[in-house]
Amino acid sequence: MTIFYLGKMAELDINISLYFFFAGLIFSSWASRIPDVKDMFALNEAELGAILFMLPLGALLALPVAGWVVHRLGSKLASVSSLFLYIVLLFLISKAHSVLSMSVVLFLFGVIGNFANIAMNTQGLSVQQLLKKPILSLLHAMWSLGAFLAAAITGWTMSLGYSMEIHFGMIAIAAAVAALFFSFSLIKDAAADHPQKVFALPNRGLLLMGIICFCVAMSEGAMADWGSLYYRQVVHEPNKVSTVGYTAFALCMALGRFFGDRLLQALGYAKVLKLNGILVLIGMGLALVVNSPGAVIIGFALVGLGVSSVIPIVYMLSAKSKSMAPSAAIAAVSSIGFLGFLFGPPIIGFIAQETGLRLALSIVAFLGLMIWLLSIRMRTDRVS
Repeated sequence: MTIFYLGKMAELDINISLYFFFAGLIFSSWASRIPDVKDMFALNEAELGAILFMLPLGALLALPVAGWVVHRLGSKLASVSSLFLYIVLLFLISKAHSVLSMSVVLFLFGVIGNFANIAMNTQGLSVQQLLKKPILSLLHAMWSLGAFLAAAITGWTMSLGYSMEIHFGMIAIAAAVAALFFSFSLIKDAAADHPQKVFALPNRGLLLMGIICFCVAMSEGAMADWGSLYYRQVVHEPNKVSTVGYTAFALCMALGRFFGDRLLQALGYAKVLKLNGILVLIGMGLALVVNSPGAVIIGFALVGLGVSSVIPIVYMLSAKSKSMAPSAAIAAVSSIGFLGFLFGPPIIGFIAQETGLRLALSIVAFLGLMIWLLSIRMRTDRVS
């Protein structure tokens, strides 16, 4: 009987993990084909940027109501339905043959992607509550693993000359079959009587979580958009692979998520968040102060470890809110954090234009300091 129970518990963990995996696979499959979209419509950088902005715009506009919808549907139904819609929209991207249709599909891709994010994290927290151990960091690691695999699959399909339509069709079929197979083992949310409004505004405790989320989201966005360029400027050799620094960041972020839950069990929320903030501060400081490729790679790797488990921890703590259902609390915190991811990189670009990229990226070190300071002030036992 005990063996059967443990097997069922492990099955719950695996099922929701695969949903995160396919979400990462789907998003990164699209992201890896962005250059093809640019070539398909003969776009310049500004025109491409305008089209790409439709995705975060859709996600941002969906945030205020996503938590309410997930709460009404339940995270099980919301996870299954949003992932299937996500799969359909991925394929529709390959069928968009005009700038207008591509813009509309990307807007919807952002909307549904955000619903999937809220639903799957809420489902993950329900499973975590049932298992009585932290698993959310591992789930986010599975998203990263899916993203890495997507990059490899894209390279393989492009080497064979497969079109975007064939590529996305293969991903869509595989993801749909797997999602359907594992959908029956997702669980219903625990019953709760939390009052909930359509537009969930964070209270003081959730606002603190949101600010921490903002800091780490802005850091991730800055590393994704400016990390490779900074590495190339330090190396001063155009023939070198400029993505080495960012690869170190992304790899260590994924590794940090795989081991984040164990670290959380050993140290607790507050200590892990403090450690995360210190790693971001030290890592970015090293990359900016020591002018060598090796220092930049090590520094970026430390930043990756630093940001790895912050979002999962923030979601776990937000779900403890006494005034909101978990889905609404996560959506409220995500709304604040998303602003950092959306507006952070352009702000850094503007500062870099005026002062240079080295000084502009010092903002990331400051954000690490902010994470450390805010983690000292917060209550980890509850978010009232």
